[in-house]
Amino acid sequence: MKLFVTDSSNPERIRRPAPPAVFGLPVRTLRIASRWRSPATGALLAGEIGRKPANLHLHVQRISLWANLQDTAATVAAIIDLWIVLGTFGAELRMRMLREHYDALETHEMGLYLSARIADGIDRHDPRIALPGVVLARPVEGARVFLQDSAMPSGVVS
Repeated sequence: MKLFVTDSSNPERIRRPAPPAVFGLPVRTLRIASRWRSPATGALLAGEIGRKPANLHLHVQRISLWANLQDTAATVAAIIDLWIVLGTFGAELRMRMLREHYDALETHEMGLYLSARIADGIDRHDPRIALPGVVLARPVEGARVFLQDSAMPSGVVS
């Protein structure tokens, strides 16, 4: 293990190694700087959201990025991911996103659908929200039924 790094042009100079780089964007604001606006940044943000879905900062950055790049399909996917994470909470934030991006949502027939679900939120298992680019949707066709525990016989009550 090498604790110090030497400068080859000046061998008597010893310096500590730099800490490892963190994979991610070097921005803390909600809007992505113009030099970072690219589809690659959108893919990075989508991957981070898949790993840390509760990070609302990443969600808002992703929505802002795709809206600035004028990619309506990716903007709608990012908004749906935010709605999935918010669940029944954050009605004001959902309403704000709906107002700001209603035209993009309506191009994918999601404007009216989401506006009818402001109070309750959306279910991640709903097949209607499984659009390309949505990271957190887990669509299920038909009704979801929870099975009875097979370890307990049906006539036995504990």
